[in-house]
Amino acid sequence: MKRLVLIGALVAGLVARAEWRMFERRLGLFVHWGIYSVNGYHEQERMRRQLSRADYETAVAGFDAANFRADDLVAAARSAGADYIVVTAKHHDGFCLWETATTDFNAAKSPAGRDLLKEIAAACRRQGVKLGLYYSNPDWHQPNAYNDKSTHQVPPEAGDEPDSMRYLAYVKAQIKELLSNYGEIVCLFWDIPPKIEDASFNELARQLQPGILIDDRGWSKGDYSTPERGIPPGAAFTNLTEACDSVGAQSWGYRSNEDYRTVGYLTRSIDRILSMGGNYLLNVGPKADGTLPEESRLRLAKVGAWYAKTRESYRGVETVPGIVADENCFVTRRGETIFLHYPKGLEATGGNLRPLNRLPQTATLLNTGVRLPCELTDMPSDYKLNTGKVLHVFGIPADDLANESVVIRLDF
Repeated sequence: MKRLVLIGALVAGLVARAEWRMFERRLGLFVHWGIYSVNGYHEQERMRRQLSRADYETAVAGFDAANFRADDLVAAARSAGADYIVVTAKHHDGFCLWETATTDFNAAKSPAGRDLLKEIAAACRRQGVKLGLYYSNPDWHQPNAYNDKSTHQVPPEAGDEPDSMRYLAYVKAQIKELLSNYGEIVCLFWDIPPKIEDASFNELARQLQPGILIDDRGWSKGDYSTPERGIPPGAAFTNLTEACDSVGAQSWGYRSNEDYRTVGYLTRSIDRILSMGGNYLLNVGPKADGTLPEESRLRLAKVGAWYAKTRESYRGVETVPGIVADENCFVTRRGETIFLHYPKGLEATGGNLRPLNRLPQTATLLNTGVRLPCELTDMPSDYKLNTGKVLHVFGIPADDLANESVVIRLDF
């Protein structure tokens, strides 16, 4: 209960700055898009293939965004149930999706010939979706950016002049553009901690966007943590958390011949994070022409179909670990209704909900909307525990739901 009070206080404090209530929205879409989509290998292609700057940046010629329609991207986010989008304004390669005065290495000076971020921001406003921005602290294009204190660095080339003060001024100039010219920006996702402490960056962001929330990977302490490609241990988060993963197992950006995550993996991951009290960013990588791979679009739609049926179990709820002894069952609660989440998958068609010993008025499988039978009984598996009669919910079509996370609502 102390944890719930703590999280409630944290959320209340942040809500005062962020009227859109990020940590009540729960699900967002992450978008990794840049010139790395041209070769379709990985968003860190230059570093992982040890390419020179000149060799890597030939990819600009293929970045035309010829079929990009921002409204289509935002509609795909909505199909997944996402309430906000976080776009990679600049990734490690230094290519900027917006028209910037700081460098010619940007979308408007590429064959795309447009400010792509401006189009995305306008589409978000039209469709009622909030916009957040990702910004990489490493920059493999900018000649002053090399930082031997940090990670994800590419060694300087001839003519580069590593200079942290000049690079910090460059970053501030870009942040001023991003947070001044594109309307409301609800969150800032710094990436790769620079290991240089400078509170002025977050102060600048809050000055330009008073309601903004900022992650923990930047130049000073942020508002929330950002685990990726995995699920932290435990049954409930003790601090504000936004986890992220991608529909692709290999890459965050577009990758040809990608190994796509199963819908079961994605829904179980989302369910686990949300039932622990966190937010979830589900990532896709558009192609160089701006379209989403059909495999990505299909997964967003299937995740959205599942989420539409289960989202009531994540909105306006408390995370209440310990109500049920089964370590595979995560529980959220709203008043006299509790929601049983099984993000690790079901091992059987029923569940022993010890120590609950009260019959609900109804038990509903949210995945299908059907009522489930339940009873108070002494469970054979509890014979050594002397627990008496406990709640048993059964008749779950577990095999039919093997490729999605199961959520059950109990109304008391």
